[in-house]
Amino acid sequence: MKRVVKTILSPDGLRKVEIYQRGNGSFGFVAMRFSNEPTEMCWLEDGRYSACHTPTIEIAEREARGRVKWLAEG
Repeated sequence: MKRVVKTILSPDGLRKVEIYQRGNGSFGFVAMRFSNEPTEMCWLEDGRYSACHTPTIEIAEREARGRVKWLAEG
């Protein structure tokens, strides 16, 4: 089971990165975008980063900032 421990939103609020902790204690992240299509209106995954398994939240955030384009640019 995953538990979100930190959320980083883009300035326009349409993208986010969620850093989560797995049941085994390791951390990872997922990048998401908000779809405002009338039939969706929800958050969708925007890239797969499941290979990120780090021992701390700080390292997971550093990995996200290095791998997610909009976060690295901001």
